[in-house]
Amino acid sequence: MKLPKPMTPEQIKKAIDDVDISQAGLARDLKVSRSIIHQVIHNTATSHRVRCHIAKAIKQPVGIIWPIKEDPTKVGRPLTKGLYGHQAA
Repeated sequence: MKLPKPMTPEQIKKAIDDVDISQAGLARDLKVSRSIIHQVIHNTATSHRVRCHIAKAIKQPVGIIWPIKEDPTKVGRPLTKGLYGHQAA
């Protein structure tokens, strides 16, 4: 099954405007900064709480708005043995 293409930041912003909500209003609702809302919309930051709130506001599932990773357990940099061969913490 092929997943639908995620929304672009411009489409997300338009959907927010269409329901007469501002990004500042979303930030106030969640008690976060406006920059966090901007970063989540542009997919440079991930916050499940912010994504869910935006999705609820524009009445779309989170998976339609943002891409879903095939393996969500793969995050961050891989562990290495480090400079001196010690096990990474």
